[in-house]
Amino acid sequence: MRLALRLRQGLQETFASVQQFNHNIRLLLIASILGGIAGGIIDINFNLYVLSLGISPDSLGQILSAGPFAHVLSSIPIGFLGEVLGYRTAFLVIYAVTAFSQLVQAATGNAPLIAAAGFVGGLAVSGNFVVRIPFLAANSTPAQRVHVFTLNSVLSGLSYAVGSLLAGYLPNMLQRFGLELTLQYRYTLIFAGALTLLAVLPMVYLHVPPIPTEHRYKISLSPYLWGIERFTLESSAIELFIGLTLGLIIPFMNIFFIYNLGVDRESYSTIVALSVLPVTLMTIVGPSLVSRYGKGRTIAVSRYIIPFSTVTLALTANAWVGTGALWTYRALFTMSQALWFAFAMDLASEHSKMATSAWLEITFWLGQGVAALITGALLARSNYSLPFYLSTGAALVTALLTHRIVRHKSPGKAPAAPVEV
Repeated sequence: MRLALRLRQGLQETFASVQQFNHNIRLLLIASILGGIAGGIIDINFNLYVLSLGISPDSLGQILSAGPFAHVLSSIPIGFLGEVLGYRTAFLVIYAVTAFSQLVQAATGNAPLIAAAGFVGGLAVSGNFVVRIPFLAANSTPAQRVHVFTLNSVLSGLSYAVGSLLAGYLPNMLQRFGLELTLQYRYTLIFAGALTLLAVLPMVYLHVPPIPTEHRYKISLSPYLWGIERFTLESSAIELFIGLTLGLIIPFMNIFFIYNLGVDRESYSTIVALSVLPVTLMTIVGPSLVSRYGKGRTIAVSRYIIPFSTVTLALTANAWVGTGALWTYRALFTMSQALWFAFAMDLASEHSKMATSAWLEITFWLGQGVAALITGALLARSNYSLPFYLSTGAALVTALLTHRIVRHKSPGKAPAAPVEV
């Protein structure tokens, strides 16, 4: 009853706030929907496509690590370019290059070329986070911010669910044309790349100037490097373990369910699609939990619960139990991340928001890149459980570090002084 009340309150607050969102935010959300559908299709089918080519699991791990390591290298330059070029140009480049990468990966059967295209795509995808977070912050008031980040997560989850559901059945539709399995996956992935390319169109109509005029400071690399703020360092350390937690298991979850739990592709795509229900409910409830318990406490508690989901996935051999654990993980992760990004943008000083966003991206994807190599090597040895135990350990460290930082900081306090590194 209390959960239903909080859900209704969260829905009322979120949709009341939507009416006040500006033109730029609405356009970005449209692009996010297209990108989310494409992402859902790719995440379900890409690993299966690569394995259908005869590429080994450890090579798959290397392919999956290419994008994350590209994020690590490009996050600061893209954050800097985002400030120099402006949001509209940055988003146009991001979506166009991402689509090009996805189309090339789908069109080739050569592992090094797939990895190279993934690396190029990773350079662009990193900008989608680095530029998006301060863009949403710059185009919303402090009162709207939690709702903006919440709706961004909700719509991303809903569109991802639609893509995931399509992903399970599109190859079957192509099978009717007499195509072999690899070609079924290939054309499905090409369709996803075309959707990402369509996301370029809404970005053409972003209002200019994209960066608010009140941001009257000289663009500098100082907040990114030698003048980096203490809060940026602390939050980035947390994001590293978040990347490890997720990267050890989520990119390989289709392999785990299909090859370890005996679930077919169509059923797995339905499981992922239906996860949008708990994810959306939990994300919508998030703002009302913040109103009652505070942003920091809500984030910390949700992160203490996440390890129970990952250890359950390590222990179970039952698809239904695995489904419940996966849904719980995705719901808590999505809600906590939406609140975490809003928390970070509240605490980062005005001149370092883009730098904080860049370093969150760097450490998150560094964790993902390392994790992909580890899990790929373990799957090549048919070890399906150890990645989940390692993910559980990383999740516990994440919770402890988050608890520490939220105890000592809260939005509205003066930002910590820059530190020399």
